[in-house]
Amino acid sequence: MLEQFKRDGYIFVPDVFSAEEMDAALNAMERNFYGKPYPSWLEDFERGEQGSVGDGFTTKQDEVVGRSQFPVGDPALDRLIENERYLDLYELFLGDRPTYCNAHLFMRTGPVDKRYPDESWSGYHVDHNTNCVLPPSTDAGRFSYINSGVYLHDVDDDGAPMLLLPGSHTRAARVFGEGWEKGNMASVSHVRDIRKAGLKDPVPAVGKRGSALFYSSYLLHSAQPFENKKKQRAFWTLSMCRRDADRWTRFSNPFIYGEREYMLPFITQTTPRVRSLFGWPEPGHPYYTEQTLDLLGHAFPGIDTAPYRDALS
Repeated sequence: MLEQFKRDGYIFVPDVFSAEEMDAALNAMERNFYGKPYPSWLEDFERGEQGSVGDGFTTKQDEVVGRSQFPVGDPALDRLIENERYLDLYELFLGDRPTYCNAHLFMRTGPVDKRYPDESWSGYHVDHNTNCVLPPSTDAGRFSYINSGVYLHDVDDDGAPMLLLPGSHTRAARVFGEGWEKGNMASVSHVRDIRKAGLKDPVPAVGKRGSALFYSSYLLHSAQPFENKKKQRAFWTLSMCRRDADRWTRFSNPFIYGEREYMLPFITQTTPRVRSLFGWPEPGHPYYTEQTLDLLGHAFPGIDTAPYRDALS
């Protein structure tokens, strides 16, 4: 499994959780998002008595019926993190003891879902910026973290499974560097046209109830629309990093969402010593290479990378 994870940047592990655990967790998640079971919500929606529903992660909390950020306050969901095999797998794939980054409930609701790109070749991105503002390094094993999605129900081809690009985690730094040179970056984490990146064909992340998908935060992936608009996709998600990397990987608090409006301009203009107070590696750290420094220049326009370049060995 470790060899497969290092090669592909992701792995599906079946039967990590029991069917009973998943049924209870799904029921709890539906209560949080709909205030009722999903079939009842769907019936109300088809009668015109229900509108849109938040995904629980990128929407404001007051648009969700219950709490979606961990802990949510329901043992059926919160105690999933106590699964010993699940934690052992994290430790195996990280190559170190894990440190918590974040966890949340992520819902896509077929009838109202809009979380997919207009074209099949667009929308590919990495999730690394959720917790870390440093661009990808060529050393994916050390500087990335790992995301996981726990499948509370079966996800088939018609249920909008994620599209994963095998092996892209070790090539993200190159893809982003070439993307900036050729105008193929839509943002610091999104590639404009994946056809120009020279990567393998995407694989749909279909999986059975009780499975866990583990994938690198450097892995390029994208969403796709529901073929069956009556379905939903409900995940319990967790992100964790290596303990020897948590100072520069786990940037959740000062950099999360609305805080970035204030933090990113400050961090761009301040000194390397002050940046280190917020977890950035200091000059001379092996994270800094000509490639990562070029990417930093794109991620933080105006940043002075000279202190980091001067310390390159």
